[in-house]
Amino acid sequence: MGPLLLKPNYISPVWSGPRVNEVRGLAPEPAFGESFDVSAHEGLVNDVEGGPFDGVPLDELIRTHHDEVMGDLSDDGVVQVIVMDAGQNLSVQVHPDEAYAQAHERDHEKTESWYILAADPGASIICGTTIDDVEALRAAAANDTIGERFGRRVPVHEGDFVLLPAGTLHALGAGVFALEVGSLGFKTYRICDWGRGRELHVRQAFDVLRTESRPEPNHLGAYDPAESGPSQVRRGVTHPLFVSDVVDVRGSWESEPDGRYHVLSCVGGSASVHAREGTVELPFSRSVLVPASAGSYRVEGNCRVLRSYACRPGEVA
Repeated sequence: MGPLLLKPNYISPVWSGPRVNEVRGLAPEPAFGESFDVSAHEGLVNDVEGGPFDGVPLDELIRTHHDEVMGDLSDDGVVQVIVMDAGQNLSVQVHPDEAYAQAHERDHEKTESWYILAADPGASIICGTTIDDVEALRAAAANDTIGERFGRRVPVHEGDFVLLPAGTLHALGAGVFALEVGSLGFKTYRICDWGRGRELHVRQAFDVLRTESRPEPNHLGAYDPAESGPSQVRRGVTHPLFVSDVVDVRGSWESEPDGRYHVLSCVGGSASVHAREGTVELPFSRSVLVPASAGSYRVEGNCRVLRSYACRPGEVA
């Protein structure tokens, strides 16, 4: 089985900015603030785009060709990838861990990470709270001011990569264009919506909130197409559920999936992904699923890609 390009699922939230449309060559209206690019989660499933499995939903392909796609992983879903452009602040959210998601939502943990594709001057994200006083946080949540009063604002720039473990208070700030890499779950508890009036999930959010979680971005620097030398691989984020490496490809770079699938996301320049059974062109912001059965593959071009994959149980990444 060759690399699998997937058809994006575009969404137009109230906070949408223009950059998803711009980089994908779409008409400016409606503005699609989110592009769900890799997911087998119910309600978010991508279809394969092109090749021998054209049009097949990813969850169906996993069911019928599990070992070819997943390798030795027992999962029925894959690391998820979403591209987001925040024209306004996103709602302030918290996600459940595995135990809570299984017990209350029949879902999996949602831990996510954001690679910053671009950021307006002065743009920031919320990652964590500024206080540990839960009662003060509850009072602020009651009048929808928790984001403004107690959201921990962190400036971000192109090339920053931040891990947001389940339980972390977080929000993408206005002017931030990001690619999200996340785990298998998708349950979101909205705790603040900046007065927009959408449904909040305050009780559940406080059930899972971890006030001690205040992550810092990994500053990897902006992609520089003029930089020379050999290809470089650096760890972007690490979590027991998944990891994502940042690979600056200068001409050509090869990788071996090691018995599991990889997800490659182009976050600088454009790439060609070559495997024994096929080639996929990967423009900026798009992702491709390289199934375990593809074996070793090669990325060609002057580009930056993220290589993301699920961890095996008990594996130390």
